[in-house]
Amino acid sequence: MDARRLGRWVGVRTRGVATVLSAWRRRRADAAAFRRRPVERARTPGLLLGADPEPGGGCVRFARSVLRLRVSAGGAVFVGWDGCGPLPSYALVGAGPAVDERVVLEPDTGGGWRLVSERVLVTVSRLGAVEVRTPGGVRLRRDLPPRWWESAGEARWEQRTEVPADARFFGLGGRAGGPVLPDGEYRLWNTDPGAFGPGTDPLYLSMPVQWVVADAGAHLVFHDNTWDGRVVLRQGREGAGSGHDRPGRSWVRMSGGPLRYWVLPGPPARALREWAALTGAVAVPSSWALGHQHAR
Repeated sequence: MDARRLGRWVGVRTRGVATVLSAWRRRRADAAAFRRRPVERARTPGLLLGADPEPGGGCVRFARSVLRLRVSAGGAVFVGWDGCGPLPSYALVGAGPAVDERVVLEPDTGGGWRLVSERVLVTVSRLGAVEVRTPGGVRLRRDLPPRWWESAGEARWEQRTEVPADARFFGLGGRAGGPVLPDGEYRLWNTDPGAFGPGTDPLYLSMPVQWVVADAGAHLVFHDNTWDGRVVLRQGREGAGSGHDRPGRSWVRMSGGPLRYWVLPGPPARALREWAALTGAVAVPSSWALGHQHAR
C-alpha cells in the first residue's frame, strides 16, 4: 500500500471512530436529560385454577385474580373481579337483590365454568372471558379478560367488550345529542357540569350505564364505580353477502375503584324494571327505544 492510499485509509478510519464517539456522547446526553420511563406491565387474570360454588353463583379462581359471579332472583347478573362483592355499593338500594338459589356453578366445555338460570346463561373461559347469553345460547355480550395497571396501591383498569354486529349503544346519562351513542370517546362526570349545548355534550351519570339493543336480544349493563373514567364505543357492521360481521366494541377505562358490574338481560321494559329494583329509581329515559328506531 503506497503512502497516498495509506493516508486515505487512516482518514476514513479516523472519521468513523469520531462518528461513533459523537453518537455515543449524544446518547449519554439524552439519557441524562430524558430519563426512561419504567415499563408498565398490565396484570391479567391468568389461567383458570378452580371454582368454589356459592348460593346463586360462586367464585372462579385464576392465577392472578378471583371472579365472583351471582344471579339474582330477577335474572340480573353480578360480575366482580378481584373477589369484590356487590356491597358496599354506590348504586344499590339496601342490601341488594336476593340471589336465585336454584342457579348452580358447574363445569363447562373447554375447561371453563358456567351459570345456568331460567333467564340467562353465563360462561367463563379458561383465560377469564365472560359471556352472557340467552337461555337458548344466543350471545348478548362477551367481556374479554380485563387488564389492570397498578401503582401506589391503586389500580386503574380496562374492560373490553364485544356485542353483536347489529347492536346499538344507548344511554350513559343525559346528553345534549340524545340517547343514541355514535362512535366516539365519552368522559364520565361525577358532578353536573352546568349548562351545555350540542357542541359540549357532557354526561350526567358518573357510572357507565349502557343499554345494548340487537335483533337477538337486549340488555342493560352498568359498572358500579364512580371513579373518573372514559368509555370508547365502536359500532359493529354486518357483513354484506359473504362478508364477515364486525362486532360492536366497548372499552370502559376507569382510573381506579372496583371492577364490578351488573348485566340485566331481557326486553327493555323488563331491564328497566330490574334496574329500578336494584338502584331505586329509573334514570334512563323511555326515549331510548325511539332513538333506537331512528338509528335503525
